[in-house]
Amino acid sequence: MTELNHKESGWLSGLQGIQWAVFMLTSIIAVPVVVGAAFHMSPAEISTFMERMLFITGAATLIQIFFGHKLPIVEGAAGMWWAIFILLGTISVPGERSHLLQQLELGLIVAGAFLAILGLLPIIEKIRGLFTPIVTGVYLILLVCQMSGPFLQSLLGITATGHLDVKITFICLLEIIIILTLSLKANGILKSMGPLIGIIAGWVLFHFFGLIKSGKTYEPSNWFKLPEIFAWGMPEFNIGIILTSVITSIVLISNVIASILVVGIVLEREITSKQYQKGLFGNGIGLIFSGMFSVVGVVPLSVGAGFIGTTGIKKMRPLIIGAVLIMAAGFFPYIGGFLATLPMEVAYASLFIPFAQMMGFGIRDLMGREPSNRNLLVIGLSLIVGVGIMFMPAESFESVAPWLRNIVSNGLIVGLILCLLLEHVMFEKQL
Repeated sequence: MTELNHKESGWLSGLQGIQWAVFMLTSIIAVPVVVGAAFHMSPAEISTFMERMLFITGAATLIQIFFGHKLPIVEGAAGMWWAIFILLGTISVPGERSHLLQQLELGLIVAGAFLAILGLLPIIEKIRGLFTPIVTGVYLILLVCQMSGPFLQSLLGITATGHLDVKITFICLLEIIIILTLSLKANGILKSMGPLIGIIAGWVLFHFFGLIKSGKTYEPSNWFKLPEIFAWGMPEFNIGIILTSVITSIVLISNVIASILVVGIVLEREITSKQYQKGLFGNGIGLIFSGMFSVVGVVPLSVGAGFIGTTGIKKMRPLIIGAVLIMAAGFFPYIGGFLATLPMEVAYASLFIPFAQMMGFGIRDLMGREPSNRNLLVIGLSLIVGVGIMFMPAESFESVAPWLRNIVSNGLIVGLILCLLLEHVMFEKQL
């Protein structure tokens, strides 16, 4: 009888592990397609990117389980990280894109090392103290503002056809409605599977309307392949990219803390300060591996708490199985090749709701502040300078030294630096 129960428990863990793997896939599948499109990668490059993203997502989750916070939390591509990738890819000139990817590799490694060191020191709150609700609110709003153009151009079919395409617009709108409806109205496992169901529906409709580009398919030469280290080339140093990466990692400390906190609430378990520090350390190691294996930076996903709450899967074993399955999928090029055929427009549509939420989070942070003259001035100056730079043509900064160009031409970074200076230096005390 005990042996029978053990077998049943094994089967149940396996099925629950598959559920975790499918849930993890939801946070992976769109990112290589969208980032690859921003950097004009070939189908083969997007396919291998997908393989490495699968591998790192599973590996980073296991690192946290065994060496980090030791909680059932999924690691996945951070919205802020892939937004930085897309942003830099879309504003860069063609000749700089390959170098930019190599610079992002080093940026991730440096940011990861920075977080890992912070995770060993009891100073998390002091660093977080710099990023007040005004600073984080301005950062999120500027980030979404800079990305809203490429998003809408893709969803309306302008990127693909050069003009508004009714079929592409219809499919993307339908996909967004499906994801939004399931996220708000559905219950149980269906609620957390909204993005994946929306992607499948959009993908099927693209095939039905004959919108899949014939040259997008990629036929792997091998059925098994080890993920490549520094696939974009050896890392290159760029002070602007390093600064952008470190700032992004600091902003995402709140994401690490929030994810651990909400999962602790769902598990009805008290979280110790040591677990927060280990979670930050684990995230730092995950970012180092993200840079080494040339993928978008990962972060603990707080949405995993919703998955646990709806499915009731609280044990560690199923997540370990799911993470191993996702990690193992990265060794099989045919899996990455198939997932890489996802149309870019479908991928963008699946990310539309998370982007809208990021804007909402930014507004929420600002609304929580007192509307004093001092606060309104800090917010207004930061936003008008940051957004203003976004509308300036790239050639305006040709006379600026190359090492500084990536900073002063980036409205997101200039707006954030200005906000930090206004908040903590120039207007440190209330007027």
